[in-house]
Amino acid sequence: MTAWAAMADIPFQEAVDYLKGKVNLPTRRWDDLRHGAHVRAFSVAGVTRDDMLADFRAAIEKAREKGTGFDEFRKDFDAIVERTGWQFFSHGQTEEERRAWRARIIYTTNMRTSYMAGRYSQLTDPDVLKYRPYWQYIHSGALHPRKLHLSWNGLVLRATDPAWAIMYPPNGWGCGCDVEALSERELKALGKSGPDEAPDLGAYQDKDPRTGQPETRYPGIDRGWEYNVGQETLSGLVPRELRTPLEPFAPDRKPAADLPDLPPATAVSSNRLLPDGLSDDAYVGRFMEEFGFGERGFGYFRDASGGIVTLSKSMFETRDASGAVTGTKSNKYDRGPYMALLADTIREPDEIWADWAAVASGVALKRSYIRRFILPDRKALFARFEWTPKGWIAVTGFQSADRYVRKFRTGALLYRRPET
Repeated sequence: MTAWAAMADIPFQEAVDYLKGKVNLPTRRWDDLRHGAHVRAFSVAGVTRDDMLADFRAAIEKAREKGTGFDEFRKDFDAIVERTGWQFFSHGQTEEERRAWRARIIYTTNMRTSYMAGRYSQLTDPDVLKYRPYWQYIHSGALHPRKLHLSWNGLVLRATDPAWAIMYPPNGWGCGCDVEALSERELKALGKSGPDEAPDLGAYQDKDPRTGQPETRYPGIDRGWEYNVGQETLSGLVPRELRTPLEPFAPDRKPAADLPDLPPATAVSSNRLLPDGLSDDAYVGRFMEEFGFGERGFGYFRDASGGIVTLSKSMFETRDASGAVTGTKSNKYDRGPYMALLADTIREPDEIWADWAAVASGVALKRSYIRRFILPDRKALFARFEWTPKGWIAVTGFQSADRYVRKFRTGALLYRRPET
């Protein structure tokens, strides 16, 4: 282990705070969440049980707070696997190799990201920036380095250079690179009269393999790592003062007393409203077209928080006790003309919340998407979509006052639309 990599295990408050501000979100795959979503959420790919996820989080937080190291985490990992019978994806021929590989991935990913998020918080302190306005990229010294990361070793840029939004470490699975803050004096000691020129990161357009949505990629940076974990922590999807953890299930949970008002309602033009009197299928079809699914009628969508949800025509089906389709609810309460606005509520919500919902099998995690609109006739429209593993619930209404809407703003905030 290099000196820089070893430092990632050292406890310090900013790194601890990064982990404490997370919300436990069960996931099936590592890319169920992307970028800023990983800043807000604690997840372990393939862990869908809340109790198991809580155990993994406790083990990581112990390592972060007490500096107990990988060997202790490995013991915790083995105990969780033995207790739960977790069947996990991994590499290796033997059970020992498989456990060692998976435990290392979970440990290093969480320790490195929390370390670099904490470092960013320290290095961007105004007093530190004033004295040390430059950052030097430090390669980890890995035995099998990524050539691009190695080529950046020693590169000095201003701390405010936009390139750090992409190339601030870690830049991939297992990446142990770091940055060191430099003063003017230290810069000159390196033989430099000023910062280096930022490298061309070679951005290119690609598609999210899960959803087909466009995404920007960079050669040499692993998919899903092309973001600055520290920057997202300080100024990301959710204002810092609203980053509260998700409390245990409570059937009568009340919203926080000090919640700010929602962002201002969005005025919409008449072309976002559909005609009255269309068939139910036509209304559903327009909703699906908003996501580019068309005739397919099914697909995955990555929302503004970075999480993936499933959308399909079945969202609007009604079923009897046997599960047979009995009709559709796309025009229930005459909301058919607002189907494009319902799609906007998922695509560009005012807020996304995570909370617990009571279901037949117990308790499940739900996502709530909420948005307010001003219609062409100046009426206010409130739209809410709720998603659980059991399906979707759509709600629209003309009561959109903050005192009414706030009762739906419970749990943990995952995303808030920036106000311009």
